[in-house]
Amino acid sequence: MASESQHSQVLPGDAPKPKLPPVPKGSTIRRRPIPTRTPSTHASRRIYVTARTPFRSVTTRVRKQLDKNLRSASASTKAFTNQLAAKKNASLDDRVRAISARTRPGGNSSGSGIGLEDAGEVVVLGTGHAIQRVVEVALFFQKQADCVVQLKTGSVGAVDDVVEEGDEEWGGEGQERVRMMSSLEASIRLR
Repeated sequence: MASESQHSQVLPGDAPKPKLPPVPKGSTIRRRPIPTRTPSTHASRRIYVTARTPFRSVTTRVRKQLDKNLRSASASTKAFTNQLAAKKNASLDDRVRAISARTRPGGNSSGSGIGLEDAGEVVVLGTGHAIQRVVEVALFFQKQADCVVQLKTGSVGAVDDVVEEGDEEWGGEGQERVRMMSSLEASIRLR
């Protein structure tokens, strides 16, 4: 008996959230766009996906962005290979030793040793029904030998307007409701 009463107690910080009140008769709900969502462009490292976004176009955009990140990282002077190339008088043996010392567990970097570990990542985002499409894209790139994929889950609060029968304008004096939506973020980067 004592153990049942202990399990049924609700902690102060874990209080269940109350349900939203029912919509009054004659009212409708108008959904607003999800806040803080900047549109994804061809140059953006964040790609927003909907349930209707074609799979192949998402994978093509991610691959193009990864290649662009790789090109920009290899052109920078921070790349380890460019630092080695700057030493004109270093022999080939010295360069090979520097690369092998860098890739050892005691070295200051991990990866292939060519210094392109900071080539950047591409983030694919989806909410609601688009989560399935994000998972499909993540699985596609996880099967690729040159990519590393990490998934992060989260919630996004979307604001809806309750519009009464006589008030047909946006942003009237009606009520606002916050609806929570699940979201998934897949960060894809090169090895």
